[in-house]
Amino acid sequence: MKKMDYPMIDLTDIRKRKKIMSDGAYGILLVTPALIVLFFFGLVPLFYAINLSLRHVDLTAGPAAKWQFVGLNNFRFALNSDVFFAASARTAFFAVVSVSIQMVLGISLAFLINQLRWFKGIVRALFLLPLASAPAAVGMIWRYLYDADFGVYNAALRAIGLQPLNWLGDSNVALFSIIIFDVWQWTPFVLLITLAGLQSLPKEPFEAAELDGASTFKVLRRLTFPLLSPVLILVFVLRSIDAARLYDPIATTTRGGPGAVTETITYFLYRVGLKQFRLDQASAMALIILFVIIVFAGFMLRRLMRQQSERARFN
Repeated sequence: MKKMDYPMIDLTDIRKRKKIMSDGAYGILLVTPALIVLFFFGLVPLFYAINLSLRHVDLTAGPAAKWQFVGLNNFRFALNSDVFFAASARTAFFAVVSVSIQMVLGISLAFLINQLRWFKGIVRALFLLPLASAPAAVGMIWRYLYDADFGVYNAALRAIGLQPLNWLGDSNVALFSIIIFDVWQWTPFVLLITLAGLQSLPKEPFEAAELDGASTFKVLRRLTFPLLSPVLILVFVLRSIDAARLYDPIATTTRGGPGAVTETITYFLYRVGLKQFRLDQASAMALIILFVIIVFAGFMLRRLMRQQSERARFN
């Protein structure tokens, strides 16, 4: 039987014909929807807030009032406001205490759960419940848990012979009650991210340390925490930013009271902008807080990138 010769097919030529657009254009096409959403829901409100902060906007004057350009007067008012600085200091105190407790508890629980051999998936799913719950609904539940007369916590205190507390009405206790609420709700976030980081660590360095007879403390100090530090720094930054914009627990429990001991900066901005109708002053204060958060996040992330570059250089 005669062997037939088939023409050679140039696969490269076929690929060139089928390639409609370049990889760069295709990538731009894929990210365009996300950029459009970011522009309309991120940049447009930001530019609008900047415009408001440079004008005199008093909604009580009526819709016919002109928004006069006042320059930096609103920023001067914010920087000379004792109430603004008091709310900012209160927010910073809340963030430092709450995030510190969350980091300690979350990391400790992550190490414990990582050692489990059974039901690890079930335990991890249970810790997702606080994060999956609606913040407003959870706030209402905690409001009833803290009730001075019928709350569960005061019932437990009475059962062991202690005096009940006015959890949300006592100026010495109210802010710490909100901290407990926030720790309960967001410690699982730290736990889950840290647990994912632990499970992604390479096993070879730990096996070598075990063969060398290194102690558990030395392994944690020299291997685990240095390798886990990028994850921990990122979690710390995210939780600090989220704690600085705390609003839902305050709005559903204390509404800034008693007095102003639980009035965080976001609730203060809500009160100035939407209750006193001074959107110009609220916008200026919000931009100042945004600047502080950007500087803090940039400092922490720059430190993280420096550590990563040094580690890559030695490797």
